[in-house]
Amino acid sequence: MYKVINEYLGKVNLQANDDIYRKIVEYVKDIPHVIACTVTVNFKRYVVDIKLDKFGLYRAVEIFNQFDKGISYPYSSIHVRFNEGSCVRYRYVTCREDKEGFYCDVLIR
Repeated sequence: MYKVINEYLGKVNLQANDDIYRKIVEYVKDIPHVIACTVTVNFKRYVVDIKLDKFGLYRAVEIFNQFDKGISYPYSSIHVRFNEGSCVRYRYVTCREDKEGFYCDVLIR
């Protein structure tokens, strides 16, 4: 799946701007059980670090599904999940019909 994400990234024109940043921050702050969130941008790639009130794999998956539903573009999105003990990491890419989109590393702990 890692290779698929990398191939997909090669076909997407990655964007990083204030509108996408605001969309991520605004959406995450309204998700239940999220007590803190930090969003940084590095080389047109977002890193979203989400801290939950109580970590659990089921809750982390539920939070990511809400995140995906709230910020994805309707044309296309893809993600892969890595379980890392006391946290879950997602590599996430979404794009519009014109192949402009954004990438996020989402860390949920």
